[in-house]
Amino acid sequence: MHTAYSVQSILKQGVQIEAITAFGNHVILGTRSGQLIMYSVENQTDVDMRMFNKNFSKKPITQMEVVAAENLLFVLTDNIIHVCDVSRIENNFEFMHSSAETKGCTLFTMDVDTRKSITGEVATFIRIGCAIKRRLVLFFWKKDKLASLELAIELLDVPKAMCWVNQLICVGYKDEYVLYDISYNPPKMHKLILTSSTISQEPNICLIRNSMLGISKDNYLMLIDLGQYKAIDNNVDTGMNRTTLTQWSSPLLALVWDEPFAVGRTKNTIEVRSLVGKDTLVQSIPELKNTRFLVRSDKGIIFAAASSELWCIRLVDIRMQRQELLQQKKFQLAIELTEISEEDGVDKAQTIRQIRMLYAKELFTNKEFAAAMKEFEKANIDPYDVIRLFPSLVPEPKNTTDAVVPPSSVPKLEDHDLENAYLALIEFLVQARQREVVKLLDTKSSSKSLLEIIDTTLLKCYLQTNDALVAPLLRLNQCHLEESEKMLKKHNKLSELIILYDGKKKHKKALTLLKEQANIKGSVLQGHKRTITYLQSLGSDNLPLIFEFADWVLTENPMEGLTIFTDELIAVEALPRAKVLDFLLSKHKALVIPYLEHIIFEWNDTNTLRHNALLKQYSEQVQRLLALQAKGEETPELQPLRAKMYKMLEESQHYSPDRVLDDFPSTVLLEERALILGRLKKHEEVLAIYIQVFGDVDKAKAYAEAKYEDDKEVFNILLLTILKPTQQPPYEGVTLHPDFLRPNKDVAVDLLNTYTIKIDPTKIIEYLPDDIYMHELKNYFETVARTQMNESHQRKIIRGLLQAEAARLRASLAKEKNKSFEINESTLCPECRKRFTNETALVRYPNGQVVHLSCYDRVVSATQQ
Repeated sequence: MHTAYSVQSILKQGVQIEAITAFGNHVILGTRSGQLIMYSVENQTDVDMRMFNKNFSKKPITQMEVVAAENLLFVLTDNIIHVCDVSRIENNFEFMHSSAETKGCTLFTMDVDTRKSITGEVATFIRIGCAIKRRLVLFFWKKDKLASLELAIELLDVPKAMCWVNQLICVGYKDEYVLYDISYNPPKMHKLILTSSTISQEPNICLIRNSMLGISKDNYLMLIDLGQYKAIDNNVDTGMNRTTLTQWSSPLLALVWDEPFAVGRTKNTIEVRSLVGKDTLVQSIPELKNTRFLVRSDKGIIFAAASSELWCIRLVDIRMQRQELLQQKKFQLAIELTEISEEDGVDKAQTIRQIRMLYAKELFTNKEFAAAMKEFEKANIDPYDVIRLFPSLVPEPKNTTDAVVPPSSVPKLEDHDLENAYLALIEFLVQARQREVVKLLDTKSSSKSLLEIIDTTLLKCYLQTNDALVAPLLRLNQCHLEESEKMLKKHNKLSELIILYDGKKKHKKALTLLKEQANIKGSVLQGHKRTITYLQSLGSDNLPLIFEFADWVLTENPMEGLTIFTDELIAVEALPRAKVLDFLLSKHKALVIPYLEHIIFEWNDTNTLRHNALLKQYSEQVQRLLALQAKGEETPELQPLRAKMYKMLEESQHYSPDRVLDDFPSTVLLEERALILGRLKKHEEVLAIYIQVFGDVDKAKAYAEAKYEDDKEVFNILLLTILKPTQQPPYEGVTLHPDFLRPNKDVAVDLLNTYTIKIDPTKIIEYLPDDIYMHELKNYFETVARTQMNESHQRKIIRGLLQAEAARLRASLAKEKNKSFEINESTLCPECRKRFTNETALVRYPNGQVVHLSCYDRVVSATQQ
């Protein structure tokens, strides 16, 4: 304990005190005989009676409350509330107002709210709740009288204590506490706790720190946080579980709050207690055991009164208290007192920081690591100074002369204590890291080296406590490379080491390690998948490195390794395809076709060079397989491969036919060559292959049908190919089909009868064989003649119709030319109501109206809008 308050005797005898209130250095007494007395206590020895009203009431004064901001004194006597003015001494408690509506009042509570308007004016709002029998009637102070709020609450019993906080009114009955929420209409009631579970006890209610409600129960002071309070269906939810308890020596008889102390009257003494820490008793004042009343006047000033005695309880100088508290190692209370002191702001902050440092040191020495770290954080200490408390985490010996806790006083930590210390340090460093990152991003005032120290230390702590957090930390990329590398290797965290290398852009180190570990049985890096994934993420900026380390993967597992260049990832798809193709052509030619197939058919690559390259690869492979087949070897892959090549030649629109043609020999792959020649519109060569080499009339007809819309001569060429066969093969080493060594009359007649209108008789008749009979051509010529006659007839009809239309238009034009209209000096434009001049451009409507051209344009523009 220490001396927090000093006691000054003000009045020893003379009056029977029944009520007391105070403000500033003034205390007002209400007596049993109805007198009002005000004393002024300026210092330890100077006590002066300032006002005395001998005949204020004929009944005892039972309760008083003063509103210093408005110089108002509210007095309850004879069960009615009276209001006095205490602004001037000479007025001697000048009577202002007596409210008849409060008749029958036995107890009242007040809510005083001071607000500043946007214009800077300060206004005080006063509300009063009067307990009249079993009803709580609410009023407010309006100018010079009490006015009703037109709100009353039906109570469970006659109240013994009340406290009004914002929209909540706490009422203490003889056996329980109840909270009323007047923000609802009607007000909601929420039962809190019983006043006592074992004894008969008067309720006590006090507002603590402006947001906490202090209520007494047995030997305890219970604090309820109203800011976190939540009401649900007449009960209090888990907010009641967030209350705190402070034990007293005996049940409380009266209570006041004077930051940071709760001053309470018990059976044999007045106790001063702190609400923080384990040992809450600060001071005991047994000489005031006979007091009946306690009231707080101002910061550090409390008045206590007995039946005929009065004392002033003053807060001892904070500097003296602080010195005593620091000697007793009561750091929390020293901090709270310093926070309310009137010291200079900078000095106060520095003093609080120093106390927090001492407090943190004490907590750490006592192995209360979590609490110590919280105090270090509040003191805004350099994180490196905290790290130095752990010698095993500091990479090199440092100068510790300025350390916050000298190494000699640091407890030796082992086993469970060391783990707890690491966990507390982790929480501290995570918060410190967030602050440093914000500084680095916002003001550039933070040091990257400090972040490096923090992250490296976190890495060491995680390795000791929770290695699952190592990988997420390494992805933040602030750890010291060499130190972290050493620690990860020591703990055999190879997977995390890869993440470290990646974050530090040491890709070659990472890939080398992956290659070394790939074939080590049991290694977390065994296999190719990690290497493939790593290479896929590098991007085109690291292309030489990708090629260097993709080589061994492609050698050991070609198809899986090919996903380095073909996986559905943005970075992979963005790789330069020409360079990848060159790499595969030079090192892994067997993968060229799968790669080109993927980028063309899956990624829809339209580059002509790559389409040409795939067709070239197809051609080379098919020719190789044909050669093997000719030797009698089995080639099951030949037909599927040739079908893919044929389909691409037929469907792709992005290869270059003249360039691709050079890759297809004239002795084999003639069917594919025909497709390419067809793209080049070399119909004679295509039809020669189909007719003279393959003897496939159906394919020749299908080709002619497909090309007829683009070239009307294609059927004539087909028929001439059949009627005028060449005696030399189209390509050296190719055998001609025996059915078409000479003109094939049957096929020719069939073509003439099938495609009559697509074959011009003037161009083929001279090539018809002499042995064809006319009756065989009867159908052809009849169809041609009918077609020609029909076309001639249609032309005559169209000519007649056109002539008739021309005559009609000439007649209509002549009719329009005969129309006339007259404009004179009096003619007005119907749009603008102005006359026409000689130079005016005109527009005539079909109804005969004539307007200016400008008026017409304006009307058209308005219509379009």
